[in-house]
Amino acid sequence: MFTHHNLKVYDKALTLAGCAEKLSAPWGRRHAVVEQFRRASESIVLNIAEGARLPAAPDKAKTLDYAIGSSLECAACLDIASIKGFLNRETTLAEKRSYAEVTRMLVGLRKAWLVKVMREEPDPYQPGSADPDPEPLFHHESLDVYKTALEFMAWFVGLPGAMELSDRLCRQVDKSATSLVLNVAEGNGRYSELDHRRFLEMAALSAVKAAAYLDLYQRKAIPTRVETLEGKELLSRIIAMLNRF
Repeated sequence: MFTHHNLKVYDKALTLAGCAEKLSAPWGRRHAVVEQFRRASESIVLNIAEGARLPAAPDKAKTLDYAIGSSLECAACLDIASIKGFLNRETTLAEKRSYAEVTRMLVGLRKAWLVKVMREEPDPYQPGSADPDPEPLFHHESLDVYKTALEFMAWFVGLPGAMELSDRLCRQVDKSATSLVLNVAEGNGRYSELDHRRFLEMAALSAVKAAAYLDLYQRKAIPTRVETLEGKELLSRIIAMLNRF
């Protein structure tokens, strides 16, 4: 009935969206990663369907840019979930392999659509490795700025109340830290230089917000002083790295 139903990557993305819902169900809705993971997994499905509908090759490719970005977001969400202890290493890696496969399929489909051939063809997302299970699975995982963003998330998780997220300001830090990680991942995978820059700008803004919320959290959220210097130093390093891109 619909063209996108003929695409293997669409069926694979549907399966992953269902898995994302089930996987994140016990994590707790206060954690920003839950909504982001579910939204990004659904975005892959919706953008594949939209791209299949459009007649012009550049428009079709643009929708797959969005789908690829959402797939990278999902992989980053799995990294955050692992840091928070929601997933063990084996499950995290298995799920990330699935998103790496979808990303490769999307890149191949984008290439096919740009030459106006309605077929799917394999095209490695990260070429140059003969290893079927390369480490890292995604290019953004090799970036120092991404590693430092995850380091900040790990530091934040160790703060009082960071896992419970019962405090509003603590939730804001979590939201900003999550946004930082996801925007670095998605921005690195964008084909357009303007899109690439836009997502990195959003990552830098998230880092600044996280620092400001840490100041507020330190002063207002709890009666005893929390040492936030280490976290703000990590954020400062992240902003310096983003400014060099």
